[in-house]
Amino acid sequence: MKNVPVILLVLLFFLSGCAAEKRMQLPGLIRTIDDGQQKIACADIFPQGKWQFVHSIEFTMKDGAGPPVIGVTTIDGSTIGCALVTVEGLTLFEAVYRGKESVEIRRAIPPFDKPGFARGLIGDIRAIFQPPSGTVLTGQSADAAPVCRYKDVRGGVVDVERTADDCWQINGYSAELLQRSIIGRSCRKKGSGNIPEYLELKTYGRNGYTLKMTLIRADNVP
Repeated sequence: MKNVPVILLVLLFFLSGCAAEKRMQLPGLIRTIDDGQQKIACADIFPQGKWQFVHSIEFTMKDGAGPPVIGVTTIDGSTIGCALVTVEGLTLFEAVYRGKESVEIRRAIPPFDKPGFARGLIGDIRAIFQPPSGTVLTGQSADAAPVCRYKDVRGGVVDVERTADDCWQINGYSAELLQRSIIGRSCRKKGSGNIPEYLELKTYGRNGYTLKMTLIRADNVP
C-alpha cells in the first residue's frame, strides 16, 4: 500500500504532455504481391480463441520510469477484459470492452479515471492481441522482409512483419506518421498463438510513452 502513491505519481506523468519528437514516416513497399500464405502467417501472430495473459508492465516516459504493475488481459473474440494491479494486489483499474460497444469501467483509481485513459489502454491491447481491420496488401520492406499492410477506411495503416527470430513487429501509422510500434521478442508457439516472452510498445508524439511487458503466464482457456 505504501508504494501506491509513487505509482500514481509516475502515471500522472504518463498522462501528462511530453516534448514532441520526430517520427518515422510510412515507408514504401518495394514489392507488392497478393500472397495468401503470407496473409495467413501474419494473422497467425494473433491468438485465436479465449486467452488470459499476465504481464509485468513497466511504464516509461521521457521524464523517467516507474515501478512495475501487473497487467491481466483476457481476450475472447472481440471481447477484452483488462486489469492493472499493484504487486501488493490492489486493483488500480479494471474494464471490459465488447467489440464496438463503449468500454465498461468497473474500477478506476485516480489518475486512471482520467478521460481517454480507458480508450488508450484498450487501443494498446487491441493493437497487440487483435488483427488490424481493413484491407490487406502483402509485400516486402526495404530490407526484403515480408510485410502485411492493413489499411482502414479512415486512412490508418498497420504494418505487420515477421522478424528473423520467428517473432514479429507491428507499426501503426496515421497521416503517414508512425503512431505506435510494438516489438515481440522470444516468441514461442502455444496453441494457436505465437506468444512473445517480452513485448515493447511505444507510442509517439507529445504524450508518447513506452510499455515494457514481460510475460508471467499465458493460458489458452477452454
